[in-house]
This record gives sequence, C-alpha cells and structure tokens, in this order.
Amino acid sequence: MLAAALTCAVAAPAQETLTCGVPVLGTLTPGGKNSYRVATHPGVAIAIQTSALSPELGTRRMRLVGTPESTCTGILEFTGQVEEILTLEVEQCAGTTGGSYTLTLSVVSDDPDYNCARPLPCGATPDGTEFLVPGEVDAFQVRLEAGREADLTVGYLIPPVGAPLLSVYDPSGAPIVDSFAGSVQINPEADGVYTALVSAYGTPMRRAYRLEFFDASCPVGPTITHFGIIDPAGIPLDPIGDDPAGRPIFNFAFGQGLSLVAEARAGHSRIRPGESTIPDNTGDPDIQLILSRAIGDGAAAVCDTVEPNIGGVPATMPFSFDESQASRDHIHDLGCRFDNGRGSQLGRRDPLEACTFTGQRFGYSFVDQDSDIQYCTARFESAWAFADGDTTVAAQVKDISGNFGATREIVVRIGDPQPPTLTPTPTPTARPPTRTATTSFTRPPERTETATRTPTDRRTPTITPTADPSLCAGDCGNNREVTVDEIVIMLNIALGSANLDDCRAGDADGDGSILIGDLLKAVNRLLGSCPPLSGL
Repeated sequence: MLAAALTCAVAAPAQETLTCGVPVLGTLTPGGKNSYRVATHPGVAIAIQTSALSPELGTRRMRLVGTPESTCTGILEFTGQVEEILTLEVEQCAGTTGGSYTLTLSVVSDDPDYNCARPLPCGATPDGTEFLVPGEVDAFQVRLEAGREADLTVGYLIPPVGAPLLSVYDPSGAPIVDSFAGSVQINPEADGVYTALVSAYGTPMRRAYRLEFFDASCPVGPTITHFGIIDPAGIPLDPIGDDPAGRPIFNFAFGQGLSLVAEARAGHSRIRPGESTIPDNTGDPDIQLILSRAIGDGAAAVCDTVEPNIGGVPATMPFSFDESQASRDHIHDLGCRFDNGRGSQLGRRDPLEACTFTGQRFGYSFVDQDSDIQYCTARFESAWAFADGDTTVAAQVKDISGNFGATREIVVRIGDPQPPTLTPTPTPTARPPTRTATTSFTRPPERTETATRTPTDRRTPTITPTADPSLCAGDCGNNREVTVDEIVIMLNIALGSANLDDCRAGDADGDGSILIGDLLKAVNRLLGSCPPLSGL
C-alpha cells in the first residue's frame, strides 16, 4: 500500500526545484545531504514541511543556504525579498542512519499568482479528501473579513488517536494557528485570503479526513457528511478523482441500477436535519437535489415514477437552487424517487435501516458514523437512467427549523471512467492540479482555466483477467444467474469474513482474491445476464 501511494509523489533527484503543493519523496543516505532549488519572489511567503517515512530517520534539518533560516522542527517558513533561486539542504539533525522522507512546499501568503491552495467553501470538504501520499501537506484557502470570526474543524473519518495538524496563516503569510486539537477559532485582523495547511505531522499515513469551515457568511443549516452513489448491492463507491472544480467523480458502468445517497448531521444551528424528500405540510422538502443534465427523457411531469407514466427529470438551468416554480418542480420530481425502505419519501434515521452495506453493524450502517440521517433514492430504472458521460448533481439539506446548510456537488460519470478529454463547467475558482510534477515553483495554473484536463486518478491498477473463461463473474451457484445475495457473499469474502471457496466464480481475474474489480464485474452480470457458454 505504501509503495502504491508513493507513486503519486515525485522522485527526488539532486537539485530538483520544489513545486507548490507537490509532495516530493526523498531518501537520505547514511550521513548524507540532499539539495533542492527553491524559487523565491518578493513578499511571497512559503512553508516547507518534511515528514519522516523511516522511523530510524529521526528529525531532519532544513536549511536555506545564504540565509539564517535553519530548523529541525520539521517546518521552515520564509518570505522572499527578491526574485532568486535558493538552495534548500536537508540532512539528519542527529545520527547517520539515513532513511526516506516526504517534503512539501506550500505558498501561504495572499498572492493569486503563486498560492496553489484549494478554495475552501462553507461546509465540509467532499468525499475523497485524503492524504494520498504519506507525509504530504494539503493546502486550503478561505477569504475572511476583519473582525468576523471563523471556525475551522478537521478530523479523520476513521479516527485514530488525535487529529491532523492544522496550521493557519494570515494574508501576509504570518502563522497564527498550529493545533492538533481538531477545532480552532480565528478572529481575523485583516481582510484577505487565509491559508490552512493540513498534515498528518509526525505520523505519516494515507487516510481520509474532513475539513469544515464556517463564518457568519455561511448557511447555518445541516452539514452534508456524505454524498455519493451505491451499486445494486448497496456498496458505497469511492470517487475515482476530482474534476477541475474540485467536485468528486463517481463512476458507474451503467446509468441504471445505481442509487444516490446523501447523509447529513446538524450544522451550526445545532438543529437536526429534516426527513422529507418531497413537499409536505411544513413546506419544501428537507433534502433538495438538482441535475446539470436531464435523466431519462427529461419529462417536465412531476413524480412520473409509476407505470405507464415512468419518465425522467429535467436539467435545472441555470444550475443553482432558486425560488422559481420550474426549479421547485425539478426538486420535487427527483425527491419522488427517494425511498426510506418502507415505501415513503423520507430519510432514514436508524443506521440499522441504512441502504448502504458498509460491513459494520450487521453489514448495513451509515457511511459516515457522525451522520444524523441518510437519504436514499430507489435504484435508477432504465426509463429514468443517467445518460452516458458526466452529470453534476447538487444537494442541500435543511433542518427542522427551515435553515439550509451549504450546498454539496458531485459528478456522476456513466461509462468510461477516464474519457479522452474532460471539459469542465466554467467556475470562478478551479482547483489546481495536484501531485503531478512540473518544472519549477513559479506560478500555479490560472484558476479560471477552461482548457481540457484529465481528473486526478485514485483508482487501483487494472488487473489483467486470467480466470477460467467458463465462469460467469459472481455466479456463486453456477446456475448462469447472479443475484444480490451472491454479491453480498462476494463482499463478505472481500472483507475477510467468508472464504473464497464460498464463491470461486467471484474471483473474475483469477488472482486468488476478490477486490473491487471483481465486484464490479459481478454487478454488471447482476444488471444484465450471464452470456451463454459459447459466448464467453
């Protein structure tokens, strides 16, 4: 797992130029010293952080040659005075054991030409936010007003002891917060962009986390804790990457068979989320969704979910929540497709009644254990399926007092998980590319970019199938049919609670184990059928 994670980092040749936001893997030989180039610019503040990957390495000294800057604390902060290239030297502070480490440079002052931090909107960072490289540092930026207090909260989704290190810098690049407490309050003294750095400082790991932001300009309603899709077996899918706007991309082979799932908990209002997915006697629904592209035939009829009037849902354009009747009809039409498991258009408050199979609490539970409620659509049918390609889905949730929370958006990608090109919807601020090497620390890409980009890829490598061609993937009973029960058996094998002998047909690639690729092949057979033996 560690080796796979490190492929996202950049190997560290001598005198490599550090690039904003790109973690670099380095190895010190016993008693050795490594050097890097650092481009500095007048008034631009940087923070360079190093984290040991080898326990025997100990603390590392970082020194900017030609300046008084030298530290063994693991973080070096420096503000450029002139345009120049400096040399950063890295060596052990004590001992000569050698070992490997990760090094990340971040720009921490308010300079749009150089600060590559990801914009942090109100609410919580989306699913898929994680340390992809052990020891990396993730940067976020938020615009604050003087005198308007702001709260930042960070925590691991599967908590170990403690929380990530949260460091906050003011617009000049001066550090104002360093905390492992998980929650900090900032009282800004100046208007401008503040930069927050998140790292697993001292305990490098790959782990998902959530960062939340709130100030007086943010909605006070519920926080969306999870928003994504599940396959026909109820298994939540992980995002395969982000689009240029920072929205997580969820991929499924077909536009039908999947379900949308959202979870929420009380936000700053401290009032629990409401249950309704369609309008009721209290007014508009408590969870509201809109689509950037129509599903099914895009029919304008509302709640056309029953034969013979099965139809789709129109796209909402412009793509935003508003008070127009058309927008309200679209929200209602999609809300009619939610189901609490008992035929009602309501959310699920009991984790034991969740629609998601997580392997916890007898198999089914909320994806995020901090959630107060889960909302699940019924399986998308062929008559109201997603079209091939990318559809953006936006969601917002209100509490029982009528307060809305921040909006969350995801991309549902049907078909090819990585099409040849991806043209993003123009957004005010796009996330710069992460974890890809560039030649120097100069300027990050313009955030108003509309050029074609491929998403950040989080998938595991493809395995070439070597299984017996007479097998139908997932057909545990060898009757040329795949059922949901057989998918569950495969999931138990993947989780280690059942033996591979219980479903040899589930091992589609013949590698002696059942992984996500095998499960996806079986789900495809569940949605379709096993081909005749002569066709395999």
